[in-house]
Amino acid sequence: MVAPQTLAGAVVVMIDALRASVTISSALASGARAVFPALTVEDALTRSRRMQDAGAARDRIVLGGERGGVLIPGFDLDNSPLAYTSERVRGKDVVFTTANGTSTLVHAHGAARVVIGALTNLSSVCRAVATDPREVHIICSGTRGEISLDDCLAAGAMVERLLEAGRELGSDDSGLVCLRLWDDAKRSGVSRAMRESRGGRNLVRLGFDADIELCSAVDAIDVLPCYDEVAGAITLQPA
Repeated sequence: MVAPQTLAGAVVVMIDALRASVTISSALASGARAVFPALTVEDALTRSRRMQDAGAARDRIVLGGERGGVLIPGFDLDNSPLAYTSERVRGKDVVFTTANGTSTLVHAHGAARVVIGALTNLSSVCRAVATDPREVHIICSGTRGEISLDDCLAAGAMVERLLEAGRELGSDDSGLVCLRLWDDAKRSGVSRAMRESRGGRNLVRLGFDADIELCSAVDAIDVLPCYDEVAGAITLQPA
């Protein structure tokens, strides 16, 4: 993973393609006021208590996230984007923790702008960063510090779009590797490639096939979630 100091002043696109990026997008598209990422389960519970101490009603706060791919005991929702319907989250604040995606946001400390991306909001993300004069870093969350094919596919799709818009690859071959993987997936089937990834295999085992289909669909939730480090919140920005 790129050193945090390299990200200072840059634009960061955080990808957790299966499924945190998509779930965050889904929650905001369904009318959630904001998503507050938390590094740990205890951090999420503490954030919820502080919001209530400040006057927020418990029924206006949604605790969401996963550990091991499944619902955290005592939480309201898991990490399935299909669960974040308008009936469940409209007008509410979502406090959200996952095993990989939320920790990547912490890693992006000091970036000038942090955008949440996946295949599902490919066009919005690429439009937002294509002409930005600052360096753009696409950060794949991976799985417990290891590479994940699903994130690489989304990164490759972004590399393709950004190259078409006139951006250049970085000094190493990571962008080129992701681009080649994306080219292969387009030929063999994107959802099939997502299923074959480490994260995809785990979701199939847990019965979340529908999540994989959604997360494989380009521009299915074409919104632009951006993270404000000072506020600790992710909100929608104009795409």
